[in-house]
Amino acid sequence: MLRYKEPDRHRGFRVPFGPVIPVLSVIFCVLLMAGLPAITWARFFVWLIIGLVVYFFYSRKRSEFYVPKA
Repeated sequence: MLRYKEPDRHRGFRVPFGPVIPVLSVIFCVLLMAGLPAITWARFFVWLIIGLVVYFFYSRKRSEFYVPKA
């Protein structure tokens, strides 16, 4: 967001080799994830669904950032 609002602001950290390193990181993460067994993916999606249910039915309305619709 700051890159658009304050484009001239000094950046303390830059990734070496521009977009090459981030793209390679994404590719290697996808390759590692593809090697996981099916039971791991099943567990991941079960816990993801449980987490989303907790978020939408409990945590969201109790968040300090929640703004009820008028």
